[in-house]
Amino acid sequence: MDAYASHLATVNEVQDVVATDDICNAQGQILVKKGSRIDPQMVDKITRFKLLKPLEHSVVIENELNTEMLLECFSVYLGSNPCTAFIFERFTDFGELKSFCQYFCQFTLLRQKLTVLSLSLPTVFEQAMFCAWLGTILTRKLPPNQVDRREFFIAALCHDIGMVHIDGQVLSKDSALTLDEWKQIQSHPVIGFNIVKEIPGLNSNVAKAILEHHENLDGTGYPRGKLGSALCHEGQLLNLLDSVNAIFNKHFRPFKRSLRDLVPIVQMNQHSRFGLATRHLIMLLRELPPQNQNCIPHELADEVIAAVKERNAYIAKCADISAAIADSIGLRHEEPILVNLQNAVIHISMSIAQSGIVNSAFIRWLDQIQAEQLTYAYNEVEEAYLMMQEIIYHIDKLKRQLQLCLEKIAPDNVTETLTKSLAQLNQLDLPQIQPRLAKLWMFNV
Repeated sequence: MDAYASHLATVNEVQDVVATDDICNAQGQILVKKGSRIDPQMVDKITRFKLLKPLEHSVVIENELNTEMLLECFSVYLGSNPCTAFIFERFTDFGELKSFCQYFCQFTLLRQKLTVLSLSLPTVFEQAMFCAWLGTILTRKLPPNQVDRREFFIAALCHDIGMVHIDGQVLSKDSALTLDEWKQIQSHPVIGFNIVKEIPGLNSNVAKAILEHHENLDGTGYPRGKLGSALCHEGQLLNLLDSVNAIFNKHFRPFKRSLRDLVPIVQMNQHSRFGLATRHLIMLLRELPPQNQNCIPHELADEVIAAVKERNAYIAKCADISAAIADSIGLRHEEPILVNLQNAVIHISMSIAQSGIVNSAFIRWLDQIQAEQLTYAYNEVEEAYLMMQEIIYHIDKLKRQLQLCLEKIAPDNVTETLTKSLAQLNQLDLPQIQPRLAKLWMFNV
């Protein structure tokens, strides 16, 4: 059931939401009279019937977002964090941002949806602003024919508007989602796509970017599981910025860390993301002033280094198994699921090679830091650990892909090797972090 009426009722608690026409069911019977406010009682009526026309075309919201209000939203949100404030003040073209906001506000239906998003799901709205704003900076660095910057701004602001058609209780649920609930969440790109594709005057790439913003180049995303060659640049840039924002807010911001601390993680994914944009994002994040601090207390340094070594050994064993998987699959396959698996293995091997943290030289470096108490190198230890965590994330992803692959393809010599490899990966225990270290920010990423 479409939950848009319920989100409108939530908005109605702070801003009037009024029916501009009689709202009728599919048989033409009036459910809500013109001029009525959309409150919870009205929602109960509306959601029991199929409507004659979409609800959004029969309501108006008091004080909907306009250009000035949207600019103010950007200013307040981006100024609330030292990292975004630094970039906002130094790299934002304010005249251009205003013109993009004016362009967006020409589309009445999009203004309504974004207004509902801002009041009903403010955190999701902030994520949309982050992607739209940072995208305007990064796209200046791209070839002019690669991404239409104004259209990308629209796509970024609207990429999650499908969320306002999903049950708010599902969106706010703290416990694990059921399969049906997860499917509801995964439907939001399709919902957003269907809304935007019908709006006159918008380039089709706007809707396509919204549809693809959770697709990954290796084919492991949703809703279609498409591979990189079939994906548009706008959608992949959205995927990058959406991921950066989510990781920062979940793992870094609570510990008062900087966006700059994300650089190791972004670097580890540079070859599997929108490459040129990723390189410019890394350069932009490095413009942020370093914090000149680390969170490794000297008295815990030996234990931290021991934990890093343990994870290093775990990754090395997983890498050997991953190499065996690569040998069994080979270089070319017609089956998409095997191509996805191949891409996952390549990602892990390239990440390890790029990081330079799974070899004897890295262990000797850790030994030197420990023996000589090189406190100035603690920041680099933190960065190395973040890289390891990203590799481990992709190893876990590889396990899921192996399981899916074995469930879908017919048994043969390849599946025999894959079954053995999955068993070997599952037998490896990820080293546990000691309780004394669990309070350090780096072990919460």
